Amino acid sequence: DGRVVTLERQEEAAKMAAENWASSPHVGKIESRVGEAQALLQELASQGESFDLVFLDVDKPGYFALYQTLMETGLLRVGGLLAVDNTMYKGEELTGERLSVNGEGARALNAGLLADDRVLQVMLPLRDGLTLAFRQH
Repeated sequence: DGRVVTLERQEEAAKMAAENWASSPHVGKIESRVGEAQALLQELASQGESFDLVFLDVDKPGYFALYQTLMETGLLRVGGLLAVDNTMYKGEELTGERLSVNGEGARALNAGLLADDRVLQVMLPLRDGLTLAFRQH
């Protein structure tokens, strides 16, 4: 029996999300934490948490640092799946043109995933790019 932990930067976003899942029969399995993603991940790691599925759609310049935290702390467990949104950030990853700060963040993550033999990854060309990375060891 699983549970969902959401990380929201703003209290207002957490409240809106809670309103959306309030009528779900699984509402008791959903926990929302508010703050900066890196600090919240460190907090979860210090509590011994680990996850089968992690979805990132946050601070694009910080994507690679968040990925490193997930891997180094074991938050993404072996056999787990990481899904990351916006990994082709506005097509910048494909065009090779000058990158925005967000595009640089996406590129750093993409390069890091490619170089990391602990994961198998695929970037899906859906809208702004969706990358799936399976942690094999």
